[in-house]
Amino acid sequence: MTGSPDDRRMTGRRRSVAMGVALAVWAPVQLAGQEIRGQVVDAANGASVGLAAVVLLDADRTPLDMVAADVEGFYQMPVPGAGEYYLFVERLGYFENESPLLAIGESGVFGADFELRPEPFRLDPLEVTVNNETLEDFLTLEFGMHPASVPGYRAIQGVRLAEAQLKAADNTDLLRWLYIPVSHGREVCVGSYGRGTALPERMGYQRVMAASASADPTTQCGALYLDGILCRNEHIESIDRSKVAVVVVTRGVVRLYTRDFDWTFRPAGNAGAC
Repeated sequence: MTGSPDDRRMTGRRRSVAMGVALAVWAPVQLAGQEIRGQVVDAANGASVGLAAVVLLDADRTPLDMVAADVEGFYQMPVPGAGEYYLFVERLGYFENESPLLAIGESGVFGADFELRPEPFRLDPLEVTVNNETLEDFLTLEFGMHPASVPGYRAIQGVRLAEAQLKAADNTDLLRWLYIPVSHGREVCVGSYGRGTALPERMGYQRVMAASASADPTTQCGALYLDGILCRNEHIESIDRSKVAVVVVTRGVVRLYTRDFDWTFRPAGNAGAC
């Protein structure tokens, strides 16, 4: 950000008291489009929170895009155009945080730093089914790379997931409370941000074109998995959401894991279907 270190600290203190979000308009620069930049830090000790997920939402809180912070907690979020947006930030092991409504102009770089409060592990009924290291080790084997290297990676469990389950009227509503894109045309479409970006074939992701006649032809529906088994998107409401303990999101793919899932076992391919 521009300005002296003292100015930045004052800005951070004023915003952190209420929201844990420090906001500042950076000096305009020549850009092809707007951009939001900032850093995610631990509210308890000021340490950087690396690999946090940053989600861009429109004024109606519809997810538009997602990026991951780097290992030092810095992120860069492109903005599709001038308008009003929210930023939502989360990382496994922390409570999520959301910015106030941001008014983004025609050009320039907007700064938004976030503080995340550590989330203590809870006992039943908010039992943590798998710790951060076990989950990321499992997904590293599943994806063939560390999950933080996979576009759009988020892992949701604990208090964050439990609160969404209590608010949700159905499974589609649950995804919306978790800021996971979901829509209904002639078929259900989950996990797509509308980019139609193909992921590596070796990762086993399967995509289908959106069936809605009004859909953008470049938009693809994402894949839905339950305990490692590929499901048809329209079967989402047949899943017992009270048993879902972990939700893993990558770009175009939503993976639900139940409390009965064996994290010591890696499924061979994507055998079976639901």
